[in-house]
Amino acid sequence: MKDLVSISLFVRVVQLGSLSAVAREMGALPSSVSRQIASLEEHLGSRLFQRTTRTQSLTEAGAVFYDYALRLTQELEEAKHAVNRLSNSVTGTLQIAMEADFSQVFVAPILPEFFERYPSIRVRMNLNTKILDLVESGTDLAIRMGHLSDSSLVARKIAVSRSVICCSPQYLKKYKIPQCPEDLSALNCMSFKTDIGSYSWRFQKQDSITEVVITGAVNVNSLGFLKQMALAHQGVSMMPLWMVQNELASGQLMTLLDEHQLVPSTTPIHALFPSSNMLAPKVRVFVDYLIEKLSDSNLS
Repeated sequence: MKDLVSISLFVRVVQLGSLSAVAREMGALPSSVSRQIASLEEHLGSRLFQRTTRTQSLTEAGAVFYDYALRLTQELEEAKHAVNRLSNSVTGTLQIAMEADFSQVFVAPILPEFFERYPSIRVRMNLNTKILDLVESGTDLAIRMGHLSDSSLVARKIAVSRSVICCSPQYLKKYKIPQCPEDLSALNCMSFKTDIGSYSWRFQKQDSITEVVITGAVNVNSLGFLKQMALAHQGVSMMPLWMVQNELASGQLMTLLDEHQLVPSTTPIHALFPSSNMLAPKVRVFVDYLIEKLSDSNLS
C-alpha cells in the first residue's frame, strides 16, 4: 500500500508540474514530497525526473513509468468507487452457513419475499452441521443453534427454540408410557448428535435434576431423519418444537414427560459474523429480516 501511495504521488507531481505544487495541495513540506519520490526512484533503481535549479522533466524511464502509473492510479480509483458502491448499497453475494433442517423449515419459505425486497442480493448457502471457520471459508454469516462457546466471532441472538420429547402413539403400544425420565432407559431413544462420545438428556422437576444417558440405536446429525424415524414408530426423540409442531397437532406424534422440564429449557439461535465493524449492508439486512420473520414463527 505504501508503494501505491508513492506511485499516486509521482503521478500528481507529473500532472501539476512540480514538487512544490503537490506539497501545497497536500499541505505538506516540499522536502517530504521529495523524499517520497527519491524513495520510489531507489525502489525502482532508476531516476524518474531530470532536475535543474529551475526545471523538472521526466527521464525516459520516468515517461515509461508514468504511462503505467497513470493507468494503475485510475484503476485504483475505479476500484475504490466500486467498493464504496458495494459498501453503501444492498447488493452482492451473501455467503451463509446453516443447518439444512433449519433452512428448509424457516429460511426457504421466506427467501422469495427477501429477494423481492432486495433484488440485487444473491445467496449462496452451505447447509452443514459442521462448524466452519468463517474467515477462512469466506463465509459472511452463520446461523447456529445451541449455546455458544467462547469465540472471537460476533453473535446476535435471532430467536429461541424449545425442544420436546416425542414419539408416535403406535410405538408406545409396545411399551409402558414413561412416567419419569428413568423409564426412558427401556425405550429406543434416538438422538441428534454430531460428535463421538456419550450423550445424555437432562430433566428438571421442581428442584430435582435427572440425567439419562442415551444409548438408542440411532444417532444422526439430521433432525429431518430423526423425525422420519419417529414417524416410522422406531423410537423416542428429542426434537425442536418447530420441527414437529404439525405432526403433534395431527396426532402423528405425541409428547412425553411434559411435567419434567428439559435442561436447558430453551436453545438460542444466533447469527454469527466475523466482525461488527463495517458490517456489510447485505449481511445486516438479512439478519434483520430473519429476526423480523422469526418473531412471527412458533419456535417455542
